[in-house]
Amino acid sequence: MTKKRRIKNLFRSGSTWFASLLVTFVLLAVISYIFASGWSTFDISMFSGNYYASNILAKADEDVGAVSAGEFERPAQVAADVPFSENYGFAIQDIVNRENNRVQSIVYVDPDSPLKQNMVIATAGATQGNIAPFEVEATIIVMDAVDQAGNKITLGQRKGQSAEELVAALDETTGILGYQAQIPGGGIRGPIISTVILIGMSMLLAMPVALAAAIYLQRIASDNKFTRLIRTSINLLAGVPSIIFGMMGISVIFPIVKTLGVDGLSLLLGSLTMAIMLLPILIRQSEEALASVPPSYTMASLALGATETQTLFKVVLPAAFPGILSAFLLGISRVIGESAALIFTIGTAVNEAPNLTSGGSTLAVLIWNLMGGETPNFRLASAVSLVILALVLILNITVKIIVGLTQNKKTEKVV
Repeated sequence: MTKKRRIKNLFRSGSTWFASLLVTFVLLAVISYIFASGWSTFDISMFSGNYYASNILAKADEDVGAVSAGEFERPAQVAADVPFSENYGFAIQDIVNRENNRVQSIVYVDPDSPLKQNMVIATAGATQGNIAPFEVEATIIVMDAVDQAGNKITLGQRKGQSAEELVAALDETTGILGYQAQIPGGGIRGPIISTVILIGMSMLLAMPVALAAAIYLQRIASDNKFTRLIRTSINLLAGVPSIIFGMMGISVIFPIVKTLGVDGLSLLLGSLTMAIMLLPILIRQSEEALASVPPSYTMASLALGATETQTLFKVVLPAAFPGILSAFLLGISRVIGESAALIFTIGTAVNEAPNLTSGGSTLAVLIWNLMGGETPNFRLASAVSLVILALVLILNITVKIIVGLTQNKKTEKVV
């Protein structure tokens, strides 16, 4: 090998290694940033909690007048540096919540605390008069209390007091007249439900059409100008920006959906738009999966007396199953990560109880929403990103397991 050739080979190998290391570094940097920003916010309660915070306006039961102070001892599970009210039996501390706001969160409530038993909801509605929830993770905004002289005083974060100052002031009072609190938001239950509905409906509409088109192009249609034109059109359609599909959905598909009685932005409109957007990808991937089946399989099946239809469904499709499953996974991953096309079709507002005929916000749209405001919420957006990464990872592992089991069964049959 000449010196010039060795230099060329070294340059090519070095370029390949450099490109690989650069891609790996960027990928690890992105994942590390997401973990560093979102891990502190991520917890299991996100999956079951509401996105919007709910307000609680409570007052002392009329039979009580004012909730009287008692005597409580600091429990062992409450750290010494956490403010604890010995008069009312609860601990509270200053934190930054998922919505990136500084709040005073309850971290402990004694089972015998008078605030847990003698306060009722004051807001008009079906729950008025019910026992007000004074629970861990709720945040206190303001409290009305009675001081030693019998005067009404207002305490809390709204008055500029820290958690420590609030507890110190409360322990100098004789009773509490009422309080305003919040059950924290930042949950992603609604976006998760919207994402699942969108995935299910989009794939239900797109996958059968894509598979039928792939079978026609690969197994039935002859190689002529018309077939080549169809393939070229599919390739061109795959390169259309997703926001164009969103515009098409709101201008073309919306009137069709409206005739079905679904007015306004909805998950049905988003599903139809996503199904059309997924077709080029699913058709190409499914066609490649069918093309990967060795011709000898078809020839052997036909030689044994099977018909074309039997060969297709009994031999070709089972052999192409891993590739078709990969196409299915690719489609699901595309739906999970899509946002541009959905902003126009399902909206951006979070729906706590979405359904097919209502709007909503998927996980990806929620990230766009969190980062698109005047004060971007990096922490919650990163936590939602962790959920998306986990979903994609689980999908990949599931597909590999299914493909592995399928191949093992085929091997056992051959043996």
